[in-house]
Amino acid sequence: MTLTVKAVDAAKPREKAYKLTDAHGLYLFVSPAGSKSWRANYTAGGKQKTKTYGLYPMVSLADARKAHASAREGAPAITKAPTFEAVARDWLRAKLPTLSNGKHQIQVENTLERYAFPQLGARPIDSIPRSELVTVVRAAQAGGKIETGHRVASRISAVFDFAQDTGVLQQHGAAGLTRVLIARKTKKPMASIPAEEAGELMRAIHGYEDSVTRLGLQLLAHTFVRVGELRGMLWGELKEKGAVWVVPETRMKMRIPHVVPLSRQAQAILATLREMSGDGSLVLDSPIRPGHPLSENTFLFALYRLGYRGRMTAHGFRALASTVLNERSGFPHDVIERQLAHKETDAVRAAYNRAEYLAQRRELMQWWSDWLDSAEKTKIA
Repeated sequence: MTLTVKAVDAAKPREKAYKLTDAHGLYLFVSPAGSKSWRANYTAGGKQKTKTYGLYPMVSLADARKAHASAREGAPAITKAPTFEAVARDWLRAKLPTLSNGKHQIQVENTLERYAFPQLGARPIDSIPRSELVTVVRAAQAGGKIETGHRVASRISAVFDFAQDTGVLQQHGAAGLTRVLIARKTKKPMASIPAEEAGELMRAIHGYEDSVTRLGLQLLAHTFVRVGELRGMLWGELKEKGAVWVVPETRMKMRIPHVVPLSRQAQAILATLREMSGDGSLVLDSPIRPGHPLSENTFLFALYRLGYRGRMTAHGFRALASTVLNERSGFPHDVIERQLAHKETDAVRAAYNRAEYLAQRRELMQWWSDWLDSAEKTKIA
């Protein structure tokens, strides 16, 4: 049976790409991302090749049949390549749902609309030379906007990759566009004190006058989570009678729930905060704006006031914990990395290393709190 427009419109993406056959070898290729392209296989020089007639709906079923008939008769098939903007819109429909951050979604779309569409949007995507792409990305970087230039280059390249993956292009010249740009500035690591100064820092925090900020800094030190994860902490996230804190994926950088075993010291800090929060749902309720978490800069400014400007940041507790745990604790590196909620960069290890190490992580968190206590009390790190 031949295809109908209704059947083509109704074709939905699946986990794997699939084909809907028409007649005389013409078929509709539906990618997992949802794009639909007209294709036909043929043999040349003893090898099977694939001819692409364009994306649906830019190329209708009737036009695809005409192009395929011309190709079968040996006449040059006239196919109209979609515009850069048309392909980019398809790419955005596939890409944006994978980005959990709404602000990031808007930024990705706005980057193309502001810097790429005015010059490239109406052009057939197969007629844009690399030299023109270079001009566009360099213009985006003008005025010192180094990061913007890199983002524009990356997203333009992704659109061309998408065009190639969906059969609109056989090849393209948009790869490696960032090579023509001024290099990104290397980010300096967040300031963090050496381990030998941890005791002095904890003593300074112990004397900080604002009680909520003081307890928040202590809890940050004992859990070494990211600041955003701690600021939004809710009493309802505590499990096992307060012995475990489960951070939801919405506040995690990797968008995966994170389990934080709580040491005896951390639980004691939380008990004090519970007395202060009353019936509120937030663990660190803002004294200035009740019902709202402490501001992002509360901890940083507190460290400034304690004399640690340029030497220690709130994020620095993670670096401090990582250094001490790796150099002094004896716990396996995998256990430490899992508690830090770091992304596994090795694909093979990520596939096989799914253990949560919870029992070891409980011991690790207690060891860390005991180490901090010892440093604070004995003045020897």
